[in-house]
Amino acid sequence: MESVAKALVSLLFLMFLAGCFASVESLYPPTPGQPHETVYVVNHGGHTGLVFEKDKLSKQAKPPCEQFKGSRYIEVGWGDEGFYQAQRVTSGVALRAVLWPTTTVLHIVGMDRPAQQYFTRSGIIKVDLSKPGFQRLCSFLASSYFRDAQGSVIDLGPGTYDNSRFYKATGKYFFPKTCNVWTAKALRSAGCPITPFCAIGARNVFRQTEKFGTVIRKMSEN
Repeated sequence: MESVAKALVSLLFLMFLAGCFASVESLYPPTPGQPHETVYVVNHGGHTGLVFEKDKLSKQAKPPCEQFKGSRYIEVGWGDEGFYQAQRVTSGVALRAVLWPTTTVLHIVGMDRPAQQYFTRSGIIKVDLSKPGFQRLCSFLASSYFRDAQGSVIDLGPGTYDNSRFYKATGKYFFPKTCNVWTAKALRSAGCPITPFCAIGARNVFRQTEKFGTVIRKMSEN
């Protein structure tokens, strides 16, 4: 009986993997000739983020700060609050983020030029999404903002770039629930054939995404 149970567990696991790797047909890929939206996956080394054309986002997904009013594009990343906002990353800060469930933030960067021109040392992949898939992605992003009792987003102050800010986010950060898993979940919400629980590291996010996206720049070229 024990061997049968193990076999069933293995079969269910393989079925789960197959389901995750496959596209969601109603969402991805976009139908040829039909309108679509584009996002960019940015690999900064150990951390990934997503770049959007700001005005294409739904109202709930857009950052509320007037600081981004003149930005054509925004990059969004999710991660541990202490690690992300630390002036100096120590081993203690890093271990706390990995070993203990911690509060999280969204880091949003406003840009007046495309990702490949703004992040000149980062790997970048272009991903075209169907309209319904992009709407699902907007919903995922909107749900990543933590909101107060009045439904307002909580601004935590300046980010790590000149034109960037932190916002309180939903969810807890702990290994293996990393910033890169968040990126993969965002893409998966749009129907993309990516497996979030395998995307702990930035390299894996990039490796999975380049199978269905268009590579603009690889990290090795920087």
